[in-house]
Amino acid sequence: MTLFRKVLMAGAGLALAQGQLAHAATNAEGCLSESEVGALVGYALPSVLDGAMKACKPHLATNGFFATRGGEFVNRYAARKNANWPVAKAAFFKLGGAKNDKMGETIKALPDNALQPFVEAMVSEMVGGEIKPGQCTAIERGVRILSPLQPENTAELITFVVVLADKPKAGKVSSLPICKAST
Repeated sequence: MTLFRKVLMAGAGLALAQGQLAHAATNAEGCLSESEVGALVGYALPSVLDGAMKACKPHLATNGFFATRGGEFVNRYAARKNANWPVAKAAFFKLGGAKNDKMGETIKALPDNALQPFVEAMVSEMVGGEIKPGQCTAIERGVRILSPLQPENTAELITFVVVLADKPKAGKVSSLPICKAST
């Protein structure tokens, strides 16, 4: 899960002109609701899976899950990207906090058909760069275990785990600024 969170945050930050996540984390308006985290997960998951498959291909069996069913699996998740994009896009910008206001405004002005491929490619490449060859078998197994779930259920499960695990230690800022649930 740490890898996924790192990739999600890195992709959002870089896609939004090297945003300052620490600033967003200390700003109550910069926190993400659980539904925003879910949209980010649902939107980024196909790119995360694609990056993992590319990075792991040389290290896995040619008759394994990624080799035989990985493409179909990614396509199932990619079919839901457009539904997740509006909320995911807003969440990406919420995480942004660009150092350069003009650059931030330029990026916000990009049409979706320019911004989406940029974000997706960056997330995919960043995932591939983070994966160590020794992690590939476990990643493939985890994806295979999740494969019977519908994409929205997988996204919801991952969101649940991320939100549950996002309990910053005293004196430390959360790595993903999730809004505290109202009681």
